[in-house]
Amino acid sequence: MTKSKNLIAWILVFIFLDLSILAINFWIAHQIDHDSLAINLSGRERMLSQRITKTLLALELRKPGQDQEAYIQEFRNSVIMFDQTLVAFEQGGIAVGGDGSQVILKQVTSEPAALFINRAQQIWKPTHERLLPFIRSKMMIPDEILKQVQEEMLQHNLQLLDLMNSLTSALERDSRNQANTLRVVQTTVFILAMLNFVFIVRKLHLMNEKTTQAKELYSELALRDPLTGLFNRRYFENALDREINASHRRPDRSAFAVLMLDLDQFKPINDKFGHEAGDDVLKVIAKRLTQHARTNDIVARLGGDEFMLICSDLCDEQGAKNFCERLLHSINDPIVLNVGKVQVGVSIGIVFYQNKNKSEGDLMRMADNAMYAAKKGGRNNYVIFRDAP
Repeated sequence: MTKSKNLIAWILVFIFLDLSILAINFWIAHQIDHDSLAINLSGRERMLSQRITKTLLALELRKPGQDQEAYIQEFRNSVIMFDQTLVAFEQGGIAVGGDGSQVILKQVTSEPAALFINRAQQIWKPTHERLLPFIRSKMMIPDEILKQVQEEMLQHNLQLLDLMNSLTSALERDSRNQANTLRVVQTTVFILAMLNFVFIVRKLHLMNEKTTQAKELYSELALRDPLTGLFNRRYFENALDREINASHRRPDRSAFAVLMLDLDQFKPINDKFGHEAGDDVLKVIAKRLTQHARTNDIVARLGGDEFMLICSDLCDEQGAKNFCERLLHSINDPIVLNVGKVQVGVSIGIVFYQNKNKSEGDLMRMADNAMYAAKKGGRNNYVIFRDAP
């Protein structure tokens, strides 16, 4: 559960980083649009300062009787637009865009752009104060005011032009620096997102591997006896059925042996020393059986003190007798427990499968019968099952 929660947390981090990249992309696009607008308007300020000066000169040089209203209107519009844009640069606010619509400019705070705006305001302020009453009220501007403004503009026009050029360059430089900074942040976030993605993929792969291993382990445990680690009855019956089918496919149709083992004198140990001692005995016997079994043999515990073996390479009675003698000798060896030494025997029933259309149930029953015959014959012995003629 904790690992799943950790994975969910990493996925949420990836989503957050991905959304951050989208947000940065949006912000870069927005910033570029705003910076482009500001750069264009700063360039327009340069043009407006020239237009104001040219309009004033045109008014002075107009021919007698020539209508001056058009020049006055152009002068008013240029002054209003220049003044409004300069204030918007300095304080932030509304200006008129190139298409005549209202746009919002942010206050310019970066150096040296803010310094250029401040100097331009200082130059423009006397002209602004002189013209403001007439511009706002749309009153006729007296000729002496126009003359004073003309002199001021002629005196400071080149300085304003230079300041607006410097402002445009500063805004372009600030825009590039800010865009580069945002792109560095964007690249860093992208790299982190990719690393996070790789981590998530790796984590999912590991979780899948662990899940597969867990399934395999659970499948294995479902076929194992939890006490001894030997195969259980379910696995043994399936394995015996497979061995019968394999025997039919072998060219020589060779036989194989099935052994049923039941411990002798095991119950008194259980009764005297308890189930824990009995379990220890079963573990020792399971280990001894495994040690004596051949590579292809299958050893299983059916339950209690009953064990069974499938010996696919054991196909003759003499070989079976030799094998059983080794088992008897091994199992008869004393077992050292915490409570002292104990000793058990074993009764073994053997049946050979010789392609007589017997099922796995038939073989287990015949091996069981042979095992009980060994017990009746004095225990700690083995008996080979023989079909009735």
